[in-house]
Amino acid sequence: MTPELLTQIAALKPEIYLTLGIVLTVIADLVFGVRGRNLVAVLGLAAVGMALWCLADPAGSHPERVFGMLTFDGYARFFRALIISATGIVILHAVVFRGMENVSRNEFVPMLLGTALGGSLLVSTDNLVMLLLSLELLSLNSYLLAGWQRKERRSSEAALKYLVYGALASAIMIFGFSLLYGISGSLSLPVIGAGVSAAWSGGVLGTTQLVVIVATALVLVGFGFKIAAFPFHFWAPDVYEGAPTPVTTFLAVASKAAGFGVLIRFLDAVFLGEALNAEWLPRLGHVIAVISAVTMTYGNVTAVLQRNVKRMLAYSSIAHAGYLLMGVAVMTSGLDADIGLDATLFYLATYYVATLGAFGCVMALSNRFGAEDLDDYRGLGWSAPFTGAMFVLFLVSLTGLPPTAGFAGKVMLFMASLDSGLYWLAVVGAINAVVSLFYYFKIARAMYLRGDSKFIAGIPDRGVMVFFARASILALGVATVYYGLAFDGLKTWVESALL
Repeated sequence: MTPELLTQIAALKPEIYLTLGIVLTVIADLVFGVRGRNLVAVLGLAAVGMALWCLADPAGSHPERVFGMLTFDGYARFFRALIISATGIVILHAVVFRGMENVSRNEFVPMLLGTALGGSLLVSTDNLVMLLLSLELLSLNSYLLAGWQRKERRSSEAALKYLVYGALASAIMIFGFSLLYGISGSLSLPVIGAGVSAAWSGGVLGTTQLVVIVATALVLVGFGFKIAAFPFHFWAPDVYEGAPTPVTTFLAVASKAAGFGVLIRFLDAVFLGEALNAEWLPRLGHVIAVISAVTMTYGNVTAVLQRNVKRMLAYSSIAHAGYLLMGVAVMTSGLDADIGLDATLFYLATYYVATLGAFGCVMALSNRFGAEDLDDYRGLGWSAPFTGAMFVLFLVSLTGLPPTAGFAGKVMLFMASLDSGLYWLAVVGAINAVVSLFYYFKIARAMYLRGDSKFIAGIPDRGVMVFFARASILALGVATVYYGLAFDGLKTWVESALL
């Protein structure tokens, strides 16, 4: 091997460790069977740990461009860290999740690592073929994970709906890609961006411009499905409710991060990488702004009507996709794209922490008390004081109240919208933040103010893995408060990830 080839392979170390983890966990399953469940989990966590350790190397130690189709810049490093670390936390929570006691969990870990591998490659590529392969690696594993509780009818239903809708969305997006390829004659996103820019030259709406509009709309359908944006959200509530809670956590955090990561890279390369006609770019921004407003409004209003907590958080996730699209709308408004990207990445990091913690608390309460609906949560704040307090903290952050990281994230989004002239979108976002207060605090009220007694007996949680799962929830809680009070470190990390 040449030194140049070895250097490029070294840049793939996180993905190599994830692949090695898949191989080792599969072998451990074949050798030890059911007895090797904890060993499989430990091997999976070790692979995640090694991948994160490689990502912690100083920037610039590896080439940014690898094999002509992967770009391992600061932006990719940011999203790879989010996806891979979320995978580790989900593995830890899956080990102690009682919903899969009667289901073999050994294949769960390698499949989850495969999903993380797909997401990691997805946010790092600007090549259409690699994008599609990575997206399918992420999606196919996600379909199987959603139906992991094979004896649960709602889990099988969730997987089937996810598969059918996902296949349709992928087909639509691939058709859009084929049109972009026809315009540019290239699979590279920057070259496609140059072709799109040339198509708009002159500012006269013609056949080529119409093809670009249709292709962009078709591609946005596929990305909209992945991030659960309105009106492509319809799969999310059923899948989030029916899938095992660890899988729901992964879909709400890591899969959504991967979706936004590839969406932003696509928009940046195709529409912002070249001097696109100033008359047309703001129109794309306005379309995304409208989708953002409708998505957050629909998600929040519908969440108020829910009684199942996982389904409520599913609609909450849809609403947060709308908030994140506020930053994307600012990016494509025709002004300073870095302002919108900065706000989007910062908010995504705060959403990441709070959502991981919230679903961790949902899983812990489900394990101990079998709680699923709001009525089941009555008095649980007194019976499980640690979990209850952490859950309320994460709900406060998701609402966007001080002194949590969620407050800082919403302030950055609203300020970015105001700076770009999208005043109406900032107002819609602020109103939606107030609406979200109603359903988030319905959970807190049920836990602390609606219980008939001060203590409800439950199944005790014990074991080393349970301890580490609780420690992860505590760490997420500390991060939620710390980055709400002193967010300069997080902001610096986000700024290093700007494209």
